[in-house]
Amino acid sequence: MNVLFLTSSYPVPEHPWLGIFVREHARAVAPHAEVAVALLDRSDDTRTVRVEDADGEFMTVRARYPTRPSFVSYVSNIWAAVLAYRRLRHRGFEPDVIHAHFFLAGIPAVVLGRLFRKPVVVTEQWSVFLPDDPMTLSPAMQRAARFAYERAAVVMPVSTALRDGIRAIGAEADFRIVPNVVDTGVFHPNGTEPARSGPARLIGVGGLYDAKGWEHLLDALALVDRELHLDLVGDGVLRPDLEARAARLGIADRVTFHGWRPKEEVADRLREADLFVITSHYDSNPCAVIEALASGIPVVATAVGGIPEMVGDGMGLLAEPGDPHSIAAAIDAALAQTWDHDAIARVAGDRYGLARVGADFAAIYDEALARRRRP
Repeated sequence: MNVLFLTSSYPVPEHPWLGIFVREHARAVAPHAEVAVALLDRSDDTRTVRVEDADGEFMTVRARYPTRPSFVSYVSNIWAAVLAYRRLRHRGFEPDVIHAHFFLAGIPAVVLGRLFRKPVVVTEQWSVFLPDDPMTLSPAMQRAARFAYERAAVVMPVSTALRDGIRAIGAEADFRIVPNVVDTGVFHPNGTEPARSGPARLIGVGGLYDAKGWEHLLDALALVDRELHLDLVGDGVLRPDLEARAARLGIADRVTFHGWRPKEEVADRLREADLFVITSHYDSNPCAVIEALASGIPVVATAVGGIPEMVGDGMGLLAEPGDPHSIAAAIDAALAQTWDHDAIARVAGDRYGLARVGADFAAIYDEALARRRRP
């Protein structure tokens, strides 16, 4: 089977962290099918559609198209998908299934599916459908989303909360929850319980921007009456503000900002940690939480979006979003509790491992193909 991943977000040299979760899904599918990737890349630097081959572990093409004016951009988005599809066919790749990531790629995927008689499935990861996300879709964009979802064979939100948010805009489809994925060959426990000495080790991983609510975590750390140290892995526009906030709170010596680090280094740091923390204002199915759980690390997280689905009994504790006192209390309680690290990792591997997610996708592809062949 050949599967084309059509996506509006994927790692590129200038943005190596962009859309990593899409590449992880492709890796989960790879044992079951040949995978090619077509990135539909809106660009301020082009006035026409340009398609080029790109380096990567999968056959990849990058189709750049103009951002403005809006009408030209929308039409170019579909034309970019057609040209990317043709480029892949010219290179010898004929897809059996088109797997779009995000409804923005789902629209051209549906067009390709009609043109070339291929079944289309759509994975949705965009938190814009969550009620906590301050960004909203215009009525026109909601219609576009419904167009993509209702013409796909299967729609696969990464969380139940996201599925419910999609339904709230009036979209009806064959929904299946298929979450983000973790490579348990990279993210796994040490296999032993290390002897702990010194401050408790906390780690947070993610972009330093508004959605993640790191300011509330820093405020909470100033309230926790025990020795601890936070390693914050990630970068973004709020880093200077967060560093200044830590200094004002008098906790600069308890927080280390590491910037973006390779996944292998993140995995090593997770195995050294006592607790993973994430204090998002909204979130759907954060990969960083999955990677922490697969490493056997309990999680303290705010109860938003799809996170309560992930942090159940024995996996961690939940706190109120935007409430430093609630977050501080959850951190203190989690550090005082004994956790079964192997059980946490085992449950996470069963839910989010490459084998499980890849098998789920493969079964959905087979079903979509069977529907297409049915008279």
